[in-house]
Amino acid sequence: MNPFEFVCAFYSVVLGVAVAQLMTSVGRLIEMRDQVRTYWVQSLWVIIVLLIDCNCWWAMWDLRGAKSWSFVSFLLLVGLVASIYLVTVLLFPRMESGGQIDLDAHYYRNRRFFFLANATGWLMGLLCNLTFLPIKNWVNPGIILPLMFVPLLVIAAITGSRRYHSIFAIFALVVIVALLFAPGVSIK
Repeated sequence: MNPFEFVCAFYSVVLGVAVAQLMTSVGRLIEMRDQVRTYWVQSLWVIIVLLIDCNCWWAMWDLRGAKSWSFVSFLLLVGLVASIYLVTVLLFPRMESGGQIDLDAHYYRNRRFFFLANATGWLMGLLCNLTFLPIKNWVNPGIILPLMFVPLLVIAAITGSRRYHSIFAIFALVVIVALLFAPGVSIK
């Protein structure tokens, strides 16, 4: 087993658990739909997080040619996948039968942790890109997006403005979808 396969196995397991957690939570919300007060902004973030989770797994393939691996580079990837997992878990409340589930209240109550973990993930992604990938052009989505998203995520963590959160969720979804489906582009 080479270093890439070794690291990729760990990364894939944690990322797979994050996606399983996300899909399980969506399934539970559907099962408990009579008890759930939905919130469309939170629903957009479910889609965004799923797309980012999938993109991070897909982008791991780009690291197969990394010339050297160290414990520090491994820790960068652990930090990235840990923040992705945390973001996924914070997106949903604990669901117990019998009680009302208010996704609007949950979203705003946990926004600081959700968006700071999200910002941490983008910073870790930037550090991974700078560490592992040759930067041929600094006008690169793997550099530009984290530099753009981190301040916006920090603002989202600070503000409780419904208007900001609505606009930012739509903006984030449009940007992520546009880049994911653009030919030859990977956002890492």
